[in-house]
Amino acid sequence: MNEQSRATVESRASVVGIGVRFGGEVTLSVAPAEIGTGIAIERADLGVRWPLDLAHASAGPGCSLSGAGEAAVTFVEHILAALYARGITDCTVTVDGREVPLLDGSVAPLLSLIDEAGVVRSGERIAPVVIDQPLLAADDERAVCALPGEGAAFTYALRYEHPLIGRQFASFQPSREDFDSALGSARTFITIEEAEQAQRAGLLAAGSEENSIVVYPDRLSDDPELPDGFARHKLVDLLGDLYLLGRPVIGRFFAFYSGHDLNHRMAREITEWCDYEE
Repeated sequence: MNEQSRATVESRASVVGIGVRFGGEVTLSVAPAEIGTGIAIERADLGVRWPLDLAHASAGPGCSLSGAGEAAVTFVEHILAALYARGITDCTVTVDGREVPLLDGSVAPLLSLIDEAGVVRSGERIAPVVIDQPLLAADDERAVCALPGEGAAFTYALRYEHPLIGRQFASFQPSREDFDSALGSARTFITIEEAEQAQRAGLLAAGSEENSIVVYPDRLSDDPELPDGFARHKLVDLLGDLYLLGRPVIGRFFAFYSGHDLNHRMAREITEWCDYEE
């Protein structure tokens, strides 16, 4: 049922970027792994390694993180989305700091990183997780729901009070659309008020307009390349968070102003109620 081949990268490839949360340069690498071993993350500076999966992940302020305590790595959602887009099921992701660099705030540089490393597909198949019943993760204002359906489809509805954001809608069907052109260049965004609040809270040591689109009261720091680009970036986050499951999902997903917390809750709903084996 819509099975795909397991795949790894052919060689090691690296990129260097600024760590926006904690500051300093961070080197991010992807490297081959034995087929069937899954995706792992490694802190080169600490010499520790663990699975980059749902069991070792949680939602942090404005990001997804993997690991615990001082070893935790923030902003793992974008590299997961890139691995999903290239069908990588087995590899090692290495950082020499506490976060995955945001680079330009889109997943495009990470897609290029994987393409530089090369993709090697095996003869071993991996079955997707199939949504076989309605699922819901919600709070008073936000929700993610999943319904059974042929193939996979993802829709996001964004609502912001800021007039330069407002309401945006985006959808993505992997069987009909190219990830790179539909979502690849959708950059993350932050209002200037959110950025100042994050700085006061110690959550934004080195962020700049190079890492995200900053929304000011009367202008954007840069125009999105894609229509409804902010909603499209939220789809990137959703796909990355769901790929903590380690395999693609088949079903119809509808997200309403959701963030990483609800994305993680949906992923856990899937492990509880659907046919999912690690």
